[in-house]
Amino acid sequence: MNVLLTSVGRRSYLVNYFKTALDGKGQVIGANMYSNTAGMFAADIAVVTPPANHSEYTPFLAEVCQKYDVGLLCSLHDLDVYMLSQDQQWLSDAGIAHTIPTAEWGRISLDKYESTNLLEQKGIPVPKTTISLSSAFEAIHNDEMTFPLIVKARAGFGSLGLAICNNVMELKSAYNAAVKQTMASGGNQYISLPEDELVLIQQAISGREVCLGVLNDLNGVYCAHFSCEVHSMRSGESDWATSLDREPYTVIARAFSELTAHRGIWGLDFLEEDGVYKAIDINPRFTGDYPFHHLAGANVPAALIAWASGREAAGNCFHSKSGITGFKDLVPMIAKSRSSGHV
Repeated sequence: MNVLLTSVGRRSYLVNYFKTALDGKGQVIGANMYSNTAGMFAADIAVVTPPANHSEYTPFLAEVCQKYDVGLLCSLHDLDVYMLSQDQQWLSDAGIAHTIPTAEWGRISLDKYESTNLLEQKGIPVPKTTISLSSAFEAIHNDEMTFPLIVKARAGFGSLGLAICNNVMELKSAYNAAVKQTMASGGNQYISLPEDELVLIQQAISGREVCLGVLNDLNGVYCAHFSCEVHSMRSGESDWATSLDREPYTVIARAFSELTAHRGIWGLDFLEEDGVYKAIDINPRFTGDYPFHHLAGANVPAALIAWASGREAAGNCFHSKSGITGFKDLVPMIAKSRSSGHV
């Protein structure tokens, strides 16, 4: 069983989790548009790819999969997930197990407004959210929203356009800046949106952050969920977190699993407001929180490898012990030579 991790970036820890789970019975191929990243150096084989939005990206990956006899493919970046979700039939035709969502959910997960609305319709609490200045002003007037407010790009990933606004002047300025950033980044080219609906305005919440990892099998059936409280962030990822008792989040996790019917593990982020946890983001992949679930006992890479091999996953893949605090260390390393793949 060889595993392909696309857009592997700096996620050397995930590469190592998969290598450990394979236990010498396969290789991890790291694929990325840049060669000099931690994830590429950690991989058994590193393959430099075209950008995910390039017309040759999918055909290139298909050749990689054929050359290296890939049995499982996991994407580690939102845009990469989206692009593969729109053209994934080749994976099924080749008999390659994967964690790519349907084309519809690939699009929805990239649209922060539509995904927020769907969560709310499923009974999962979300902050008050709108996509226009006029509707935000109306909500403020009706006491449905109060400053501070969050502004961020509707389509995209990471912190594109993100700003906290404490008054009307800041809101107008941040909104206009977010529109410009979205247009400049090209983040709106993947899902078709009117120019006046490119930005999300959301009620800011200052409570603690809880992140769920919701795991489905490769048929989209719920298997387990994991939870942690994030204490701090660094470079856009969770940096320090503590595992939590999973039981209080079971209803939400199962509702989310049923809504998306996704394959593999997806992240669902919450902020607490007056004892209510409100969902603020969906991540259709392994997230930066996963290492903390892993430290607490989970082993999703091992489960995915088992399923892709046609076996049942061991029960201990789904374990999680509460109260385990972890952080991401920085360990400088010499960039040793490694096997570079060519197609």
